[in-house]
Amino acid sequence: MNVVASSRPEALRRLYRLMQRVNASADLSEVLDEVAHGVVEVLGFGVAAISRLETDTLVMTNVAAPPHVRDLLLGRRTPVASLVNEFDLADEWGVLRFLPHDRLPAPLEEAAWVPDLEPSPVEGAWHPLDTLYAPLWSATGRLLGNMSVDLPADGMVPGELERELLEMFVVQAGLAMDNAQQRDRLATQVRMGEVLSAASAAARLADLDLTLEGVGRAVADGFGVDEVAIRCVTSGDLENLEDSHFFATHPGGSLTLARVAAGLAVGAARSGHPAVLGPTELTRVSGLAPEKCDATLLLAPVGERDTSGYLLVARRPGTSTWSELEQETVGEIGRLLGRVVLDARVLERERHLVGELRELDRYRGELIATISHELKTPLSSIVGHAELLTDLETGIGSVEAIARNARRLDRLVQNLLDYSALQESRVHVPRPVDLRVLAAASVELIAVQAERGGLVLNLDVPSETVPVDADPDELGTVVDNLLGNAVKYTPRGGEVTVGVGSDDAGGVWLECTDTGLGISAADQVHLFSAFHRSTNPEALSLPGSGLGLAISRRIVHLHGGRIVVRSDLGVGSTFRVCLPRGRG
Repeated sequence: MNVVASSRPEALRRLYRLMQRVNASADLSEVLDEVAHGVVEVLGFGVAAISRLETDTLVMTNVAAPPHVRDLLLGRRTPVASLVNEFDLADEWGVLRFLPHDRLPAPLEEAAWVPDLEPSPVEGAWHPLDTLYAPLWSATGRLLGNMSVDLPADGMVPGELERELLEMFVVQAGLAMDNAQQRDRLATQVRMGEVLSAASAAARLADLDLTLEGVGRAVADGFGVDEVAIRCVTSGDLENLEDSHFFATHPGGSLTLARVAAGLAVGAARSGHPAVLGPTELTRVSGLAPEKCDATLLLAPVGERDTSGYLLVARRPGTSTWSELEQETVGEIGRLLGRVVLDARVLERERHLVGELRELDRYRGELIATISHELKTPLSSIVGHAELLTDLETGIGSVEAIARNARRLDRLVQNLLDYSALQESRVHVPRPVDLRVLAAASVELIAVQAERGGLVLNLDVPSETVPVDADPDELGTVVDNLLGNAVKYTPRGGEVTVGVGSDDAGGVWLECTDTGLGISAADQVHLFSAFHRSTNPEALSLPGSGLGLAISRRIVHLHGGRIVVRSDLGVGSTFRVCLPRGRG
């Protein structure tokens, strides 16, 4: 006791230095070595050994003892369960646990080392099988490790002062372990955040195979492993492994293992957690030879409820185990990839649908062109003969009706041919055109019809040229269609105005405004669609093909412009064509 009492000042100085090291040093092993040697050198114990917890096993990592004893104890592995079982048998001395030799649960046949000490008959003497240890806890109550001591300096069971000093060293060991784990946890969080960030960046790539490669490389770099495999299916059939998207840092793996991984991914998705498989379990579930299963796998499903693949990361035996945070990160990357695969499925379906729609549109165009051409020849004959009969003045009233409706049908067929021609790819060769001239020509053409309908027809053009590079016939068709619709759908007594001009943005425009029937908001949505007719009964009573505006918009788009409409039902409409300014 006197030895311990005299060493108290030195113990306190050593503890003070330890406290500084615990809070400042990043090297846990050095700090634990200093704790163990402090217990031996200052408190006089012959042996001090510290074990760290690895999963469910305590591994002895730091030992202060004579060399032959140190060699026996270092690396010693003890199941945590056996230590916990001894808790109930030991005396509690604060954070210390003392288990007298006469309470040992069984003979220590597997003990790594027993002191070569003759038991003393003196009361309170230290027995070679006595055990004095201290579980090392975190601030939150998690078991981190264990410290055990042996061979007290005076050969007696430690007294109160010795226990007090020993507890101080034990607390520093626990703090050092806790701080180290917190640092490791923080570093892992940062590293996992970087992995997720890199995986998210790769997930934004348009190509699924490039995405898998980018994510796989990010996982391999972030986890410090060289074996990563990702397999995804966009068809929804996870069993169809041959027809899938695949990336691996080491291609050419076993298809059997791939099928096992696919099955495990489904199971992991059901459990909601990634699966961890060691070599033994992997050999059992795969049926492969042990030499092909010499790794610890972390496997997460791609997707959540709808599993569409797996993400597999492998570590070789002897490396660190998969932490909870690493498992969570791999699970999150699996969910991220699931969203990517889902988007790829949607995109694939959209591409397929677009292909079908294009094929349907091509077929419709061919059908329209074929039928229109077939109708054109007999219609020309009917129109020609109807005009001959009209010239003969037969006095038969039906002849005029035949001629009128034949001309109407002829215009419809011509519109169909024009619409079909505009859907085909062609070379557009524009030339300088004055938009004022086109507007004036259309007004002159429609003037008689406007007068018969009792309408006021206005032309509002500037004095200077309004140039545009265009095909005059096609652009003239646009003006004719807009003006013809305005006159047709404006009741007697109304007004139609055509105006052209330039804007400050370097463009030109043409507007056709009327005080006619107007267009409802619902009809405006489909206004420029081919064959669309208004739902307004009053407008439906007037003849029309529903192609004029579709043809007009197509021509305007081919000229690099746009056409917009403003309209109120019962008030009137304004159609505005905007085009790039020409060279004139």
